[in-house]
Amino acid sequence: MATETMNSVYSKANRIFKIIHKFRKTVAVLSLLVIGTFVFLSYTEVGIDGLHSTHLHVDTSLENAKYLINTTKCRIPDIDPLNEDVLPFFKEEKYEMCSNRPLLTYVQKSGHGVKLKVNETVIYLYSSWNISCCYSKILRSNNDDNVFHSKCKTFVKETDITYPYIRVICKNIFHIVYKNVHTVFFPDRNKTNQSRSDSDAYKIFMIGIDSVSRLNLERTMPKTFNHLEKKFISFLGYNKIGDNTFPNLMAILSGRSMDTLGTICNKSESFDNCDIIWKTYKENGFLTAYGEDEPLVSTFNYYKKGFINAPTDFYLRPYMISAYRLPIKLRYSMATCTGSENTAERILAAAKDFATSSKDSPSFSLFWLNSFSHDNVNLPFSMDAKVLEFLTDTDIIESLNDSIIIIFSDHGFRFGDIRLTYTGWMEERLPFLYFKFPHMFKKTYSTFYKNFRFNAKKRLVTPFDFHITLQNILQICNSSFSIKPAVGCPRAQSLFQKIPENRSCQDACIPKHYCTCDGYYYISIKEPVAYFIGRFVVNQINTIILNYPDEADLCAKFRLRKIISIGKSKGTGDFVNEYLIIVETYPYAMFEATVQGNSQRGSLELLGDISRLNIYKSYTSCIIKNGSLKKYCFCDGWLTKIKSGLCYLFNC
Repeated sequence: MATETMNSVYSKANRIFKIIHKFRKTVAVLSLLVIGTFVFLSYTEVGIDGLHSTHLHVDTSLENAKYLINTTKCRIPDIDPLNEDVLPFFKEEKYEMCSNRPLLTYVQKSGHGVKLKVNETVIYLYSSWNISCCYSKILRSNNDDNVFHSKCKTFVKETDITYPYIRVICKNIFHIVYKNVHTVFFPDRNKTNQSRSDSDAYKIFMIGIDSVSRLNLERTMPKTFNHLEKKFISFLGYNKIGDNTFPNLMAILSGRSMDTLGTICNKSESFDNCDIIWKTYKENGFLTAYGEDEPLVSTFNYYKKGFINAPTDFYLRPYMISAYRLPIKLRYSMATCTGSENTAERILAAAKDFATSSKDSPSFSLFWLNSFSHDNVNLPFSMDAKVLEFLTDTDIIESLNDSIIIIFSDHGFRFGDIRLTYTGWMEERLPFLYFKFPHMFKKTYSTFYKNFRFNAKKRLVTPFDFHITLQNILQICNSSFSIKPAVGCPRAQSLFQKIPENRSCQDACIPKHYCTCDGYYYISIKEPVAYFIGRFVVNQINTIILNYPDEADLCAKFRLRKIISIGKSKGTGDFVNEYLIIVETYPYAMFEATVQGNSQRGSLELLGDISRLNIYKSYTSCIIKNGSLKKYCFCDGWLTKIKSGLCYLFNC
């Protein structure tokens, strides 16, 4: 029977081969036509489909539009988070367990110290044989990117630990059955009590979630959003000032822009000497903490050198580097699981430990979450219940009773098709920001609090104002401290002072490219000006690439493939207009730019930064020195060109 089946298969295969052979010339000609058409479209400067764009990227200025901010020089539209613009991209993502077994080891704190324990009730889930466990210290190397482990010390059932980062390995006679890492905060109370003032010593507790706009928070984390709306002060006009995390966080933490980093915050050096505000808080007797859940893309480490010395009292990078050496589970290219634990929940657990361990001392802490929000616009759905659980935890609420709690993001979602919509353009520039103040603060500083609430609902505000406000809080805690102007925006002001009604993006140091105050109206991509501006933008990108001579030759030269959309607004003079344009290039990339055109002089000027709208990490792996170049590069090689062609054909 088997022989008959095989003969039948060979017979069918032979007939197919004869048919293909008979029409081989036709197949060859058709193949050449398909390939030729693809190559022609690839190298044509404006592809034929560029004339049929359906993307509406700009404000149509409806007469009945409502506004979040409506002042003399700034009108930010109030957009429905579930409008028809974004519904096609809306999809619920479920939480996924990292393991179906409870953790075999855990850390327990008590008045008698800290113990590492084995959960003996679940050993049978890991091994039918006897197991033995040992632990190692996770030690920092002489840089910020490597850790090593001390000799593994055997323990039975439980052991005392006195070090903040621990790796545990358990095995039976055959193999390793369990591996995990733990972290615990040990406050130096003697040092803190010697240097701090006891009056008005409010704690600052900050949780950041990367790449989440105010609208996307409402869409994808409705439980968290509703809680924050009820318990916190929400900002309606919080506008980003830079492209990605680094410029927006640096504005908050140091008051510096990318043009004012100077030598002390130089991205090519370590940040040990940079005037980050947690150093100032630490000098004034505050315990400090900082941690991020994605060590590969951490704010101070992605194509940067990080810190030679630990920058805060509780620094989670060594712990998370070691966690990433465990088996990881990816969702949308982000490591949502590190070993048996959810990556973001590791940081939230550490944040809770810090909050409860430092509840009797003033403290400044920042915990940053990337793993469920950075690479997919809908993945925050999966962590909504977990973040709400954290915010409503009774131990945390009690520990943070006298804290100023800040929940915020750096910017909205920056990539993908949603960014081709008007809603996507708008919300990418408007991250969420929430503050909560202790009852005593609201009572003691009632005028400050009133002004703060007014600014949150009625004014355009920025990360630079956020920075000055953090300084103002420190001054409240220590009257001898003097507030220093933000280096990157000397006009920035504390949110405890009323912001002027006539504030503009220029006044607030928001680059034109990121300003949401001025609307654009759609113009046809067939208009000649669209083509000229598109060519101009692509030429500017190629020029920017040449500014990195050590790696410029690794990047392909871009050519204009098509105009996706273009919007226009009135500029500052009779002959001046401003344009917001999205272009697609060959090799495949999508860029957005703001350009000023002067019809009298016949000139074009790029206003600020250029945004890249497609996810580009797989196309820029050749760049190893200049992180800033990656946004403009497409690695010049056959493999990346094949990827580009596939993206063009299958609309990836």
